[in-house]
Amino acid sequence: MRSVTYFLEKYMKLSCLRPLAALLLTLGLAACGGKASYEVGGTIFGLTNEGLILANGSDTLPVPAGKTSFTFIKRIDYGTDYNITFNKQPAHMTCSISGGSGSAGHYINISAAVTCLQNKYTVGGTISGLTVDGLVLINGSTITTVAKDTTTFTMAGPVDYGDTYAVSVSVQPKGLQCDLAPGTEKGTMGEGNVTTVKIACKPV
Repeated sequence: MRSVTYFLEKYMKLSCLRPLAALLLTLGLAACGGKASYEVGGTIFGLTNEGLILANGSDTLPVPAGKTSFTFIKRIDYGTDYNITFNKQPAHMTCSISGGSGSAGHYINISAAVTCLQNKYTVGGTISGLTVDGLVLINGSTITTVAKDTTTFTMAGPVDYGDTYAVSVSVQPKGLQCDLAPGTEKGTMGEGNVTTVKIACKPV
């Protein structure tokens, strides 16, 4: 006499019944003491740097830059909890996980989503002699208006790690000439906020 498992596998060949049959097969195996197991994996978005290591319990998985999906080597049994975490973040990036925890068997597939973004930092510095309103600074497409009597400033809009920045005066305040100290106004963003841009304003 053929088993229930045999007939369920036959039904899975019909595309319209495949999702239902897969679920029934899983439940049937679990109910009969079988060893239904699941892959733990998912998709990856934006991973452009090396260094990412994912973990599910003691199972770790290095993920190279450019990968758009991942699958842990170890499968987990029906009813086993999973919890995907970061063993190590990629260099100069911060990643987050959605759908990374649960119990095997609630869904036919375990599929988490890992999203990675380049670290961003601000550009700013000090100002002297700004006695009137009207100073407007620019960095790329980012414009920042600086109020009178300001002694420190931060440009609106952060800059990605590794990108270049170049602060300049877009609009001079009335009656003043504001200049940036050479060598402080531009550079390549490192792993931390830039606070070294220097601006000096003098009457004209």
